[in-house]
Amino acid sequence: MNEMIPVELVGFSHRSASSRARERLAALGVESVYARLRSVGFEEAVVLATCNRFEVYLGRPESSPGARRALSELEDMAGSELAEQAYLFSGPRAVRHLFEVAAGLDSLVVGETEIMGQVKGAYEAARALGMTGRTSNVLFQRALFVGKKVRNDTKISAGQTSVASVAVQLAHRIFGDLSQSSVLILGAGAMAELTATHLSSSKVMRLSIANRTWERAVELAGRFSARPLRWEDFPSALVEADIVVASTGSPEPIVTRAMVVELMRRRSGRSLFLIDIAMPRDVEESVHGLEHVYLYRLEDLEGIVADNLRNRGGEVERARALVHEKAAEFCAGDRREFAGQAAELRHSEAL
Repeated sequence: MNEMIPVELVGFSHRSASSRARERLAALGVESVYARLRSVGFEEAVVLATCNRFEVYLGRPESSPGARRALSELEDMAGSELAEQAYLFSGPRAVRHLFEVAAGLDSLVVGETEIMGQVKGAYEAARALGMTGRTSNVLFQRALFVGKKVRNDTKISAGQTSVASVAVQLAHRIFGDLSQSSVLILGAGAMAELTATHLSSSKVMRLSIANRTWERAVELAGRFSARPLRWEDFPSALVEADIVVASTGSPEPIVTRAMVVELMRRRSGRSLFLIDIAMPRDVEESVHGLEHVYLYRLEDLEGIVADNLRNRGGEVERARALVHEKAAEFCAGDRREFAGQAAELRHSEAL
């Protein structure tokens, strides 16, 4: 690695790893990964876990075990075949990759805005656990600055730029006008909230929201004139829904084949469309083989994403050039800092 930029990265994303591998990593839980890393001698690490990626950024003092040891620990926790699906970056390459991630350039939906909050949340969680230090503090603060600058200076976020918005766009492709459709959202987190926002704009006939925490279901439903459902009641609500959007944090599927077989008997031949944007998956994949049941997963959204991306091709290139410029500037400044020379890192528009 480039010793002057003491950063390493172990990563898995929709570009490199299967959804099954990413599911297993997501199911580990971020805190258990931090505990494992700390137990083998890592002092500085930030874990970024989203529906499309699982990445571990390592500040690399001389005493750190290094990226390959981190990968070995992840394999031990989640499966020995992970190494062939991982990418390991170090020094300037790791810096540039994080900046691209924060700018939305490495997302399934290029230009998405949610990733900024996810990067910030990952950094703050690591900091709260005492897992950040000089390297990661400066690196992640600059990554957030660059992500914001890219969105301010380019039109990369124009159009449908989130998994939630693309999921709703898919629903439009299936049904056309949604004003005669009944939609059920499973979950009430950030992604579910974004989905409800887009569905509300589409004026669906009926919108229902089910969540394990009843108070959160009531609060979110109230904001969108939707019907809140208690968690134990959602299987019954599947009978009347035309479209189900699943976005919970469950480590295991919540919509099973057996559940769908039973409810389809009560639907009088009506088709059921399931859009699963959760990671780990909320819907058992085998339900796709049932008659009149159609399951769309994260990877199935790629066609819509490709259409949107073609409309923003020039802006994507502008954004990428800006990210690479800022990454080079950051690395040049940090070479002086990590070599013991003075280097002031100001998050200003001049940078």
